[in-house]
Amino acid sequence: MSGSASVPKCPVCHKSDVKKLDGQCVLCLHCSSWLRRVYRFCGACLREWSSDCPVDSTCNLPNCALRAALLSTNRINNPKYSVNGCPYFRACPTCRALLTHTGQGCPNIVCPQCHTSFCFRCLHQICNGIGIVDLNFRLQGHRIERCTIVENSMSLTALGL
Repeated sequence: MSGSASVPKCPVCHKSDVKKLDGQCVLCLHCSSWLRRVYRFCGACLREWSSDCPVDSTCNLPNCALRAALLSTNRINNPKYSVNGCPYFRACPTCRALLTHTGQGCPNIVCPQCHTSFCFRCLHQICNGIGIVDLNFRLQGHRIERCTIVENSMSLTALGL
């Protein structure tokens, strides 16, 4: 469960009336009653438990670990960093590689796997927020607003996860 010992809330009903089974499998008592069938989900990636996966194992759904990392509530917490407040993990918008930021310099990073450049804050490949490009704009007298930190839910949707 993303490195946490706590049991997550159900992704369907958002209630905490759940029971952690073996492995990553979690049973939602409320949804099981409401759906009139056993409803289980993965405690890491929060998707419905695959019927062909044993309850006492790890999730066998594609990209479970990537999705779990992107759903993590861990944030970069250092006011001196340009990426302060961002989720700790991001997925490259091109190749889905799991990345984090060093905290040093501007928020723009280059994926070491596919060499795509993007802003760690807003996830855009061309960012008009803070960064190296902005220094040139500021020198020319332009006022640049900081880009907005987006949640990883946008990455999950865009990447089909």
